[in-house]
Amino acid sequence: MIDPAARMGADVAELALEDRHGWTGDALSARLVELLELRERLDAAVVGLAGQWRHRRGWEADGALSGEAWLGHHAPLGAAEARHLMKTAKLLEAAPRLADSLHAGETTTAHVGALARVMSPRRRSLLAEHEAVLREQAEVLSIKDFNVLVRRWAAVADDHLAADDHDEHQPRNELNAAVTMDGWIDGKFRMDPVSGATLLATLDHLAPPDPVDAPDGARTLAGRRGDALADLAAWYHQGGEPGTNPPNVDVVVDIVTLNGDPVDLVRGRCELAGIGPITRATLERLGCGATLRRVVMAGESVILDMGRKVRFATPAQARAIRIRDRGCIFPSCNRPARWCDIHHCDEFANGGHTDVGRMCCLCRRHHTLVHNSQWTVEVNADGTFRVTHPARAP
Repeated sequence: MIDPAARMGADVAELALEDRHGWTGDALSARLVELLELRERLDAAVVGLAGQWRHRRGWEADGALSGEAWLGHHAPLGAAEARHLMKTAKLLEAAPRLADSLHAGETTTAHVGALARVMSPRRRSLLAEHEAVLREQAEVLSIKDFNVLVRRWAAVADDHLAADDHDEHQPRNELNAAVTMDGWIDGKFRMDPVSGATLLATLDHLAPPDPVDAPDGARTLAGRRGDALADLAAWYHQGGEPGTNPPNVDVVVDIVTLNGDPVDLVRGRCELAGIGPITRATLERLGCGATLRRVVMAGESVILDMGRKVRFATPAQARAIRIRDRGCIFPSCNRPARWCDIHHCDEFANGGHTDVGRMCCLCRRHHTLVHNSQWTVEVNADGTFRVTHPARAP
């Protein structure tokens, strides 16, 4: 007897070679729907098999600590996909009637997955009581409407559980963050509906949509919210009055990098303490407004200089600059001055002076852009500022 999986693999290989160049749009549409329906049946079989594998703890034979870890190593799945598969399999183990509906083709893995995403150990204690209704609705509602339904069910379940134990075990707000290989901070957060809605409303207010003709391009919604969150953090760190208490940042830089010479990739250092390597452009931007406690190195271990603070605009200078500029001077930017960094037009790291006439307001987004691109800020003869790019007409 031929193994069904092997037979299916051969069929898929043949399907991949199918010549569809002469097909009509209708024929392509029909084939696409047909393949999606087949994939749904296969996904249902995968979830069922994952449930059996989970029940027998099949990963333990290889010494893995969890099914998610084993899948991440042996299967073409990312960590999030592996977690979701295991969570869905666990849900079906607790909801046999819903599992029957899935394997009979009466509902889909998308519907089951939507319920799995809102499931928690405490909510699962109420699943048996509501399984019949959830199964019935999964069979008749679109996935969009079922998503709304399971969110409502989760809220009702939480209300019921809270009434039992005075909310002692309700989920709490969480933010998980890690430093990536390139020094960025990557993570995810989960907030209660009220706190989350408040945060998103605040971020959207602080960073409204950019003009469609913005010189540096319009940001995505995610980009605007990221910039606004960075502004909030910087403003809080500065005591609510930008420019009065610049954040203290420890920077370790070797003398070669500081001088702008070719970097030694093995022994060279230019990094933020606790974060890791940064670009020299980032170092220059920090020098505009942060208090840098620098440690200048020669090689890996010889300290040449440490402890002297790099100069930054005084509170009086910062207030004067913000009053004068009123906001970010970058074309088309309407960021108010209180949310802006103070930028040295002549880089302090290159010998520039901390003079009011040689400094201006740039929001964090455009401050970063100026230090990491060909955009420059120049001072006109009349003391005004000009933002230019060599590839753009004046």
